[in-house]
Amino acid sequence: MEIEAPETPAGETQSVDSVRYHKLLSVLDRSLSAVVDTFKLEDLSTVFPDLAREIPAKLADSHEQISTYIRNSANSDFQAILMQYEMAEKLASLDGLVKEAAERKLASEERPIPSLSPESINRNRSVAIKRAELARLKARLEQ
Repeated sequence: MEIEAPETPAGETQSVDSVRYHKLLSVLDRSLSAVVDTFKLEDLSTVFPDLAREIPAKLADSHEQISTYIRNSANSDFQAILMQYEMAEKLASLDGLVKEAAERKLASEERPIPSLSPESINRNRSVAIKRAELARLKARLEQ
């Protein structure tokens, strides 16, 4: 079972074209599958050895029901979180911003802003502070 796009309040499934959103859904689905896959029938049999010996078919059916419940419950929780934080819209917006930035970069003839080292930033800040202090001391001397 794959995690689906969230539903609108009317109950319709949204169509989201965001690459990031689809990757998020894929990661959530793989994570959920990894969790459910660790819940094995053999482990359940060791917890309930009498049931495993006497009615293995019912234990296997119970295992399947528990696995389905875990998957559906976690999927519902994921959907609620995705809707609460409006992830589809926000990630679609982010995709749009990234696309716009790439287009502007290709179309622009502007020079890139040179990267500043931490030393030069600190030096520029200290020069302004020193000039202000010098002006304050000069004013004090003139009094």
